[in-house]
Amino acid sequence: MTTYTGAAFNDGPIARLLDLCISSQERGGAPIEDELVRFCRSIDNSEAARWALPVATVAALLDLASEELERSGASKPPVDFIERLAKAAGGTSGPEHLRMLAGLIRVIDRQGLPDFQELPMSAWEARMKFPRIQQFEWWAGSGEFEDYDHGLREGIESEHPSGCHQELPPLAAELQQVLLIFSNKEEMEKALRPVISWASMSIFRDILHLIQIHFTEQH
Repeated sequence: MTTYTGAAFNDGPIARLLDLCISSQERGGAPIEDELVRFCRSIDNSEAARWALPVATVAALLDLASEELERSGASKPPVDFIERLAKAAGGTSGPEHLRMLAGLIRVIDRQGLPDFQELPMSAWEARMKFPRIQQFEWWAGSGEFEDYDHGLREGIESEHPSGCHQELPPLAAELQQVLLIFSNKEEMEKALRPVISWASMSIFRDILHLIQIHFTEQH
């Protein structure tokens, strides 16, 4: 199989789904049904993802992959994909497992998606949803500054002037999302602390407040 075709199997939504299947089999792993809901929710919560790769298209790709596996001929999916699929499928055949995933995703898409109160955010969701908050760790959680307020101010000023319009608005949006998604600090810390060790409602509010002050005074 040519490299560019093989990428459809070794990267992108199929690979991510198989990785979720594998992690769900590990001790303490979340049920695969919940992980599929989170996968669909992640797509649904992103305008860009919904535009580029709707959930229905993901299901169709899984069906196409299963057909490719069952088709006889010289062209075969990459070896790495076959190995990953075997691990994800357990005792089920590869094509059958892919069709099962496609069917579950279609059911999830029809039923509607739960919010974060009904199905808590996973660590991988948080990692993907809040990348700029994670990147702010040097300023908020490294302990390299005289005090925490100093670190926050330095972090915001470090983007001035060229990075302000590129980095600070998305950071502010992520912070505001956290404050809107989680109704109390216990829920927030349970979801975010595995990914953002310094996660705190009060720190997030302080960063957001300092961003607003910076925009008011400097722009």
